[in-house]
Amino acid sequence: MIPPRRRQPEATRAQIIGAAMRTLQEGGAAGFTLDAVVARLPLSKGALLHHFPSKAELLRALVDEAGQRFAGAVEALAAKDPHPVGRFSRAYLAATVQLTMSEDEVRTSKVVLVACLLEPELADRWRWWTDQITRDEPNDAVGADDALLQRLVADGLWLSDVFGTKAVPMEQRRVVGALMGASPLLQDEATAP
Repeated sequence: MIPPRRRQPEATRAQIIGAAMRTLQEGGAAGFTLDAVVARLPLSKGALLHHFPSKAELLRALVDEAGQRFAGAVEALAAKDPHPVGRFSRAYLAATVQLTMSEDEVRTSKVVLVACLLEPELADRWRWWTDQITRDEPNDAVGADDALLQRLVADGLWLSDVFGTKAVPMEQRRVVGALMGASPLLQDEATAP
């Protein structure tokens, strides 16, 4: 007698998300279909649809996966910042400065961009994630301007990394981070990952 399979919904969801990421990374928007995702899985299309009832739901899961990873990195850095006001904006910048994107991370970032283009409401979801990690921005004029500038520099650096428009060496990334006020959160050479 064959023992019954134990269902592991979280593991199955993670497996589907990984296959969807790879499908979108390799095939772009044109190649992203549920059938293409299923072709990478030891599951039926029905099983995929059980976990993600539509392509839009699967794209939302991809954006959430990337958002959770980035938010986790920012929150870990913010917890180390001794100055409470604006700590998340500084951490947002520091996380981006310290992020030397692997090819996989570049592809994942492109997945977020493509997902937001395929389903425009996902841009609102990505914005929700970034709002969660900049929730303590100062209200005073100077502090708010500093926080905005830190976010825009971080976003510009991220886009440059994603599109490969300007290679920014780690030393220069650290200088930019220090100039923008993130220096207490930047790891020194001895502790950098």
